[in-house]
Amino acid sequence: MGCTRVLVFLASLSLADGTCHCDTQRACDVFPSTPCSQVGARDMCQAGWFGQYCQKRNIALRSPTNQSSTYVGGSTYFTSDLGVDGNANTNFNSLPYTCTHTRYDQPAIWRVYLNTSDTDKVQHIRLYLRPDQLARNGGMEIFVDNRLCFSWDASSRPLERQDVICSQPLTGHTVSIQIPIGYLTLCEVQIFVCSDGWFAGDCDFQCNCLDTTEVCDKITGDCPSGCALGFNGTDCLSPCQSDTYGFNCTSVCGNCLDDDICDRTTGACPGGCSAGWDDYRCIRPCWDGFYGVNCSSRCGQCLDGDGCDKVTGTCPRGCAAGWINDNTCLQGDQHDVCETEGVHDFDVIY
Repeated sequence: MGCTRVLVFLASLSLADGTCHCDTQRACDVFPSTPCSQVGARDMCQAGWFGQYCQKRNIALRSPTNQSSTYVGGSTYFTSDLGVDGNANTNFNSLPYTCTHTRYDQPAIWRVYLNTSDTDKVQHIRLYLRPDQLARNGGMEIFVDNRLCFSWDASSRPLERQDVICSQPLTGHTVSIQIPIGYLTLCEVQIFVCSDGWFAGDCDFQCNCLDTTEVCDKITGDCPSGCALGFNGTDCLSPCQSDTYGFNCTSVCGNCLDDDICDRTTGACPGGCSAGWDDYRCIRPCWDGFYGVNCSSRCGQCLDGDGCDKVTGTCPRGCAAGWINDNTCLQGDQHDVCETEGVHDFDVIY
């Protein structure tokens, strides 16, 4: 069964903004907020670029090549550059000719020289082969800078259109394709790498690094600077769990009102703090003399100047003299008040 992958584009990042590889200026004018190619519509990328945002590149296209020998048919030379001319037609005899062909060699070798960077990793290679001579390709091997990418044993061979995934991602500047003995014919070789800022096998995920100018690992998404705030994981695409936030999700959320989820980037509580807690992340207790939700209530008159409970506002040992002992000590004792007032409010007898 096949699977459907969802392209993840993080619009807040800047790396996709750098270069547009859409095939029209009109499409580039609205890039990257609008992808170059819509799902189900025609490919609108420049030659050699693929994907909705044209974020995957065939780095073999029109790159320098050579081969162990060149077959000549009549006046036609089936040169090595025909393997990267951008024409994937596998009909060897169609015109114009578009397939390479060596003489009978042992081994028969074809090479392409790539202008790759240190961040480019070769993993996905696509071969277009001559369908009427597939048996010649038994035992084919593919190397990246003399390191084996993939091979078939002598009794097996690639298909006419063969997608190859290297056994491990490899960095290098040369890709070699060879067979042990015989004629080697290649109608097209495509070597795909992600553009800076994208990763995964189909380059359908965008880097999510703490340093937004950084190029993540183009296979795994790993970021040298760590993940953007609010994310973790090897690919930096896993949001913090509901009770964590910040760099690599190592900070624990505070005491949000009604158990709300804090902002995974800043730790801020969207609805304010639960009773007894203050500041925007709700990790600092109320200042002395205040209590309740968002510390918005003042404490009453506690005995001997005690601080009230920061959640409920109750005085731990009761109220100061003259204040009603109703836990919060916010109301004056009216009896005491009246007695005090009576001392001053009497009839003077002459």
